[in-house]
Amino acid sequence: MAILLILSKKIALSMLSDKTVYNLHRISGLVGGLFILILTITGSILVVDKQVDNLLNPNQTQIEAVGPRLSYNRLLATVHQQYPTAQIRSIYLSENDKKEAVRVDLTYKGAWIWVVLNPYTGAIISTRNADAAFVRRVRELHENLLLEPVGGFIMGLAGICLLGSVLTGTWYYRRSLLSVFKIGVRWNKSARIVYADIHKWLGVVALLFMLMMSATGIFFHWEQIERKFGDGPKPDQSQIAPISLTSIPVDSALAGAKASIADFKPLLIDFPKPGDSTLVIRGNRPGSIRLLGKYNVSATVDARNGHYLIGFDARDADLEYIAEHIFEELHFGRYGGWISQIIYILLAIATAVVTVTGLIIWFLKRA
Repeated sequence: MAILLILSKKIALSMLSDKTVYNLHRISGLVGGLFILILTITGSILVVDKQVDNLLNPNQTQIEAVGPRLSYNRLLATVHQQYPTAQIRSIYLSENDKKEAVRVDLTYKGAWIWVVLNPYTGAIISTRNADAAFVRRVRELHENLLLEPVGGFIMGLAGICLLGSVLTGTWYYRRSLLSVFKIGVRWNKSARIVYADIHKWLGVVALLFMLMMSATGIFFHWEQIERKFGDGPKPDQSQIAPISLTSIPVDSALAGAKASIADFKPLLIDFPKPGDSTLVIRGNRPGSIRLLGKYNVSATVDARNGHYLIGFDARDADLEYIAEHIFEELHFGRYGGWISQIIYILLAIATAVVTVTGLIIWFLKRA
């Protein structure tokens, strides 16, 4: 038995020789290089997607606060008049910012439509096809290369390549990992050495970030695969008529949720899907933990009469829910406001430079 253990140890060590690890590091970088670049560029945009969308559409987000706000049922009546056959998906409330417009998401003729309204006048400011919006296209490119579902598998593989590249690079440079800060970038040396120094220096700086991004990205892609192949056949709800848009007492539902959950601040309302009869109002309370998701608290309401049914707080959720939402917040980096957003963008740029310099080093070695 002792001999077998010694032999297996020797075999494992031989398989993990520095040359083997370096080859794995190089292969991971070459296979995933282009896709890792796409991930870093699109990921940088998604960290500040709301700011980018507001910048591209300044007149569609900010309005002048004049007079009292209209009721949400009044706003929905305006939307219903414009889109009488649409099925409402959600309303993004704007009560925390008096100058922010209200956005209603609809499914209309098979398309996902964003309708932006002035909450003081009820006027429709703009309508957009959500799938054609720049930030949505960037997200689709980030997740599936605009080629769902095949692109999703490719980007999942890119995440595995990034993780493999980071782990093998860390192992290969394990003896000199921290010495890169002492050596720095030797700008007076040959191009190959300069690129190698930049590659190693930024690789160490962004090490934990790259590990976190690759691991959480792989997790989300695996979840997508599970949803596609593990849920089984979905029930046919085509014959079940949806609840009429104008019959849902949104304002009384909001009032009931606020009365039932102390200090509740609603931010979003998800409307019932065909075959369902519940309205879900999402938001936060003082002390809500941002790492547990954008919305920590929710109230489920009967959409037919507005009666409060049950509440939910993320702090009381099971481990799977907490882990999933922490991973999501860590992946997109919005949990710390503009500070975490800037840090994430800088580290994403560092990851892109590490990828590019790795490809350049490979090219120079072959030249």
